Amino acid sequence: MNFSFMLQNNFLNSMLMSFFCFGMIYAQTENNSALKSETKLSEVVLLDSIPSKVIMDRAVNWAKLETPKYIKSNRVSSGSKVECVATFTTKPKQLNPEFDYTGKISMKVSIEVKDGKYRYTISNIQHKSNNGKVNGGSIDNVVPESGSMAMDDVTWKKLKGEAMRNAQIVANDIKEFMIKENTNNDEW
Repeated sequence: MNFSFMLQNNFLNSMLMSFFCFGMIYAQTENNSALKSETKLSEVVLLDSIPSKVIMDRAVNWAKLETPKYIKSNRVSSGSKVECVATFTTKPKQLNPEFDYTGKISMKVSIEVKDGKYRYTISNIQHKSNNGKVNGGSIDNVVPESGSMAMDDVTWKKLKGEAMRNAQIVANDIKEFMIKENTNNDEW
């Protein structure tokens, strides 16, 4: 009787230890994914002695301005912040590509305003294909959302590079536009 009791006890202990170890591994995995940082492009730009209202007007006008390079949508402004989504079209440069990722690269653009300065932040950079089979998803993904069989590593890296160049185009457009004096000034 003692021997069977010890076997049952050892079995329960080993089961409890297995669950404990599995829980520790799961918790470690969750902590590692939580520590993963998101790719952002952000900068604080100083504008000497310009009131926040004027800077905010410039930010709103930038969000409204249409450009042939990309499309701005979901424009929102509140208080001292302007947000929109910038979307670029993308397609492979080859005539008959092995991986047809033709689609859109989108990114969230945020401009926060204070007296004499503003901060732009470009985040949530993602790729979505038109056919839905070769989605890259977030550029922070090591492997594309649709998997490595749908898009190889070299193509995924090229697409990530293109997405970062597009983000830099948006950042440069913001900085150029925000420096310009307001030409529609009705004061005289």
